[in-house]
Amino acid sequence: MSEGTGGRAAFVVGAGILISRVVGLLRNTAFAYFFGAGAASDAYNAAFRIPNAVRNLLGEGTLSAAFVPVYSRLLGSGDEAAARALANAVLGLLFVAVSALTLIGVAAAPWLTAALAAGFDEPTRQLATQLTRVLFPMTGVMVLSGWCLGIQNSHRRFFWSYASAAMWSVAQIALLLVGGPRAADAAQLAVWLAWATLAGALLQVAVQMPEVLRLMGAVRPSLDATNASVRQVLRNLVPVITALGVVQISGFVDLQIASFLPTGATTTITYANTLALLPVSLFGVSVAAASLPEFSRDTASAAQEALRERLRGGWQRILFYVVPSAALFLALGDYCVGVLYRAGRFGAAEQQAVYAVLAGYALGLVSFGSVKLFGSAYYALQDYRTPLRASVISIVVSAIAAISMTLPLRSSSLAAAGIAVGSALGSYVNLGLLARGLRRRLGPLYTPAMWKGTRRIMLASLVAVVAGSGARLLHQHFAPEWHVRVAAFPVLGVFGASYLLAAWWMGSAEAARWLRRRPRHADSPSAGA
Repeated sequence: MSEGTGGRAAFVVGAGILISRVVGLLRNTAFAYFFGAGAASDAYNAAFRIPNAVRNLLGEGTLSAAFVPVYSRLLGSGDEAAARALANAVLGLLFVAVSALTLIGVAAAPWLTAALAAGFDEPTRQLATQLTRVLFPMTGVMVLSGWCLGIQNSHRRFFWSYASAAMWSVAQIALLLVGGPRAADAAQLAVWLAWATLAGALLQVAVQMPEVLRLMGAVRPSLDATNASVRQVLRNLVPVITALGVVQISGFVDLQIASFLPTGATTTITYANTLALLPVSLFGVSVAAASLPEFSRDTASAAQEALRERLRGGWQRILFYVVPSAALFLALGDYCVGVLYRAGRFGAAEQQAVYAVLAGYALGLVSFGSVKLFGSAYYALQDYRTPLRASVISIVVSAIAAISMTLPLRSSSLAAAGIAVGSALGSYVNLGLLARGLRRRLGPLYTPAMWKGTRRIMLASLVAVVAGSGARLLHQHFAPEWHVRVAAFPVLGVFGASYLLAAWWMGSAEAARWLRRRPRHADSPSAGA
């Protein structure tokens, strides 16, 4: 794939992710309106996280790393029959595995809830158990969705494989809008929403199947594990699932800590995490996904200098977006939270609590985004152990830091922010370990030219913070009666426009592309965005 084709593919992937994320944010907005941050929402979010861990272990990311390379290689060699046999065997084996896990999960729901959310009171724990039993079958459906995504991406059909996730959110939004005013209480609405979540997963698969059938023909799942290609996929799954399992453990540690905090803490973390991960998904994940094939091509040709240059360029592109995002969340995060969630049962107190957690995550935004790219470089080098070790160490650091910060504040509504700060600290440890390993292999990763680009990004972000803060003061002084959902647009607009203009004035080619102006001077590939 040429660089231009790869860029177009990355754009298509990013567009699909953007659509699904925007609809997901609308889903969270509706959720906040009807639930606020209380016991029922805590129970739903805890119940959702348990089966979602299985989905993450066997779903899109795992199949992309383990299945897509082997399937694509067979397609590239023209052996479509072998590719079809591989796809059917993987589908059959996955179906058996997730069916068994689903049955175990439904049966063990009371023990899972008690173990992973031990701090809930008895009514909340019982509701979480009921919701877990409804949601657990979603794991098998979403793993099937991951298989569909792998088939489509291997055939270079990128957009709908990512945008289809919006349908999952659409089903939940429809339920909330129709059922929200009719539910007797929040607990009943949570049960209805759990069934809508399961239905949304089915809908997400249904809209992908016509394209998959056109690409594959008939789908006939098998259990043939003797095929060499199938065995290779299964071997690839082991290190990927292990690494993702470590990440899931981190999420469960956060859930365990949050369950001992005041009511609403679990929900508050979910609201903030969804917003904080938006720039990471749009920019960190898209750049990493687009870079992985090129990294692999560079390592195959032993062109480590080319790999290092791609890594530098990708890193600077990520920084161009995540540094101002972090500055925005720190300085004006309450406006970001308010414009999405401030309505219904989600009031001023909930807004400030989510803002505090969002600010904690913002501290780690640079590392959250950069780790994705560095991990892709290791996978291209066929090294799975280093990212795994780095993840384990970072999780230990995160847990220790989170417990140390939340325990003294456990009776405060701001205690949940300690979990976010702990995650940020652990992520920087992860980034440092990954960077040290790559530096040993590839030589220096950071150059004076990159520092020039990074300094420009930081200065432009500072200009944007000053301009956005000035707009906030104008709002508070001249129009304090404006609802945050009205005031947020001019305030956040001033921030964004100021950042792009300042970055362009300092010579950023990336800002010039956004503004459709000529760059003031050309950057070298590794000089920065």
